[in-house]
Amino acid sequence: MDISAKEKFSIVQHVTKSLRKAILSGTLKKGDRLGQEEWAERLNVSRMPIREALTQLQMEGLVTLVPHKGAFVTPITTNDIEEIYHTRMVLEGLAAEKSLPFLTEQDKSRMKEVLVKMEELEISDDTNEEYIGLNSSFHTTLLKGCPWPRVLKMVEMLGISPIAPSLLVHYYRETQQEHRMIYEAVLRGDPSEVRSALEYHLLRTKNNLIYYMNELNKDQ
Repeated sequence: MDISAKEKFSIVQHVTKSLRKAILSGTLKKGDRLGQEEWAERLNVSRMPIREALTQLQMEGLVTLVPHKGAFVTPITTNDIEEIYHTRMVLEGLAAEKSLPFLTEQDKSRMKEVLVKMEELEISDDTNEEYIGLNSSFHTTLLKGCPWPRVLKMVEMLGISPIAPSLLVHYYRETQQEHRMIYEAVLRGDPSEVRSALEYHLLRTKNNLIYYMNELNKDQ
């Protein structure tokens, strides 16, 4: 990556963080339209990094891009986090418990491979997207054996996972310890232990997200 590309990436990251903070702190409200020209002028950048930032925020669930109309704010509140993560604890924990008996040795090897990659990854703005992909792969592999498609569908609909790695960088080591606890429970073959390890991981993530948002709002 040459210097100009690094500078471009840095600008996009700055814009993304600025817009994300404005949404999570409540400065931008639900349904507000994010005009590219307005924000490009406000942040003193071109429209290109605004477009790339909006794409990232859409992936995180904070923005909805409507064809021919623009980008609109879809904020996540602490109450949303409470609802989503408590529901995930019930449904994803159940899915993991039901999945375990059907996980193959290949699945377990895949979980180990992804886990090691996450543990070895140096977290930064440059690698955050890669980490999000690895995190998603770990959880997807864990649940792939679940024979209850409706439960899996409901888990998928809950979302929010992509935003957590972006906000909780300082909790990365603890997160990796929890992923390893889940993996080791899988190796021991105890469905209830797997469910408990996953529920603990989701509970801790929920608490850290709420703490992050409360600290953010103190600055307002």
